[in-house]
Amino acid sequence: MLGMHRSGTSAATRLVHALGPAVCAPGDMVRGPWNPSGHFESRSLMHLNDALLAQMGMTWWYPPPSGEAYFAAAARITTTGAQARRVFRRVHRSTPWVWKDPRTSVLLPFWRGVLGPRLAAVVVVRNPLEVAASLHHRHGVTSAFALALWERYNRLIVAHSSGMPVMVTRYSDLVADAAAWLEGTREFLEGLGMRLPAAASAGALAGEFIDPGLRHSAHSRTDLVGLRPGTLAVYDALEAAVGPTDAFAAPKLLPEAVDVAVELDAVGPSTKLAWHPPPWAPGRPNAESTDNDEHPS
Repeated sequence: MLGMHRSGTSAATRLVHALGPAVCAPGDMVRGPWNPSGHFESRSLMHLNDALLAQMGMTWWYPPPSGEAYFAAAARITTTGAQARRVFRRVHRSTPWVWKDPRTSVLLPFWRGVLGPRLAAVVVVRNPLEVAASLHHRHGVTSAFALALWERYNRLIVAHSSGMPVMVTRYSDLVADAAAWLEGTREFLEGLGMRLPAAASAGALAGEFIDPGLRHSAHSRTDLVGLRPGTLAVYDALEAAVGPTDAFAAPKLLPEAVDVAVELDAVGPSTKLAWHPPPWAPGRPNAESTDNDEHPS
């Protein structure tokens, strides 16, 4: 499962898990006091991804740029593929599995090398203004910074998913009609040869797991006009790619504008972002883990 933070990857992973693929062991799942069912994210792999980014001199909020600079940073990774496989296999002991951590979106070349060529991805795309609003409420970052981060993440997803079986999907579609989203995802996975057990109807699963009320802001493409041109270009490229493909063809994009790096550099890798529990958290208790930022939004 790939997608920028705050893009609905938790909800998407929960639905895919309902189709049969296993998530991490219950004891390893990141949980919060306002979401006892968990975020369908492995604590062990989240910390490993943080370590990989640190070895690159990066963080989840300060990811590397694409192109040659990316691979120069990736060359600094000291964790070996064998070490990463051991951690992964401790967490995912059965197949098929589904793994969600937004950090993987900026570490995809490493994990493609570790896990081999049979990987497939569901890419969840959310309007960048909705992501920016959610990041502002959760971490207090500016809209300009959040939009730059969204663009950087999604440029890396587009560049590094090339050749993989990929289903690009909209978060808005998942929320609007989760049953249809689930059926489309089942068709994609079964088309790749994945054997999925018989399950309850898509409508029943969707009604049980997805609450449309969790979508706290809604924007359209029109709202993106007049913002950074690169953000709109990446968004349009992903919109054009919505749907399944056996081998993703990365669209050609103009190089990232300098102001993206300027925004990210203004925060930098050493800044510790603020963290605020969601407003619907009972009593707004402290988070179980302040380095995990992927909660329902």
